[in-house]
Amino acid sequence: MFPLHNRLILMLILPIGDNMKILIVDDDPINLKILSKVVSDLGYDPITVNNGTDALESIKQKECSVVLLDWMMPGMDGIEVCRGIRMLDDENVCYIIINSAREGSDDISRALKAGANDYISKNTDLVELKARIGAGVRTARLERKLIDLNNRLKYLVRIDSLTGLLNHAAILKELSMELDRGRRDATPTSILMLDLDRFKTVNDTYGHQTGDEVLIRFSDLLTQSCRSFDRIGRYGGEEFLIVLPRTEEEECITIGNRIRTQTETLQIVNEINNLRITCSIGCCTTVNSEKHSFSLIAAADSALFRAKKAGRNLVKSCK
Repeated sequence: MFPLHNRLILMLILPIGDNMKILIVDDDPINLKILSKVVSDLGYDPITVNNGTDALESIKQKECSVVLLDWMMPGMDGIEVCRGIRMLDDENVCYIIINSAREGSDDISRALKAGANDYISKNTDLVELKARIGAGVRTARLERKLIDLNNRLKYLVRIDSLTGLLNHAAILKELSMELDRGRRDATPTSILMLDLDRFKTVNDTYGHQTGDEVLIRFSDLLTQSCRSFDRIGRYGGEEFLIVLPRTEEEECITIGNRIRTQTETLQIVNEINNLRITCSIGCCTTVNSEKHSFSLIAAADSALFRAKKAGRNLVKSCK
């Protein structure tokens, strides 16, 4: 039989990485010692705390992923900890096992309603205890994998697969958000609409693989040339959109010209020495962000057209 006192909560901590740690929470040092030995025998690293407040704090730091909750502890008891865990964000994985001398249906129901995943008696033998811990670990691992996959999918939905920049829909959403912020803060928002000159010729002359390399290198240049708070997206094909928050027209033009001159010296493929890339850029600024995203883009696109018509490799403002 598993020799525990009447009150017991065990928290199994499953970090995001491969190193499995198990947090044991109990105000009785004897229980902590016994459970630490059980956890070590299972091949996990035991971490112990003796009160609910410290346990909840550990879980908030995303150190914890499974819990066997000591029902009665001074201060915050197990049920309160359980409820506190369930109020955390959805990405905070925590499988909760409550272990107690109480075996009545009402007690079990209360624990499960508070958010526990499992409930076992203090009389549980070591074989079953280890099996329950193993089941909790497996469940928490699967939940973490699911969360990671969902986050990956959210990332992929926003990202252009070739360049790694924001895709068309994502950059438009970022622009809309920045315009809303600009209206609230009474600050200007600027955009740059960029287009690689004669890009079709690159594809026709050197092949689409080289064309893809051009897009990738140009995207890297944009990332290196912009500020950390700027937003960069592939608008479509060889056309790119950069959102410049809190940026006046003069600074917008300066950034555009810096990108334009750097593009002239961009090295694409070493063996193609005569491949020279240039870009044309249209700039537009809205003071206090009074324009909506589509009208701002239309104005920048018009400026880009004038840059193309004037000979390419130019920066033109919408004014």
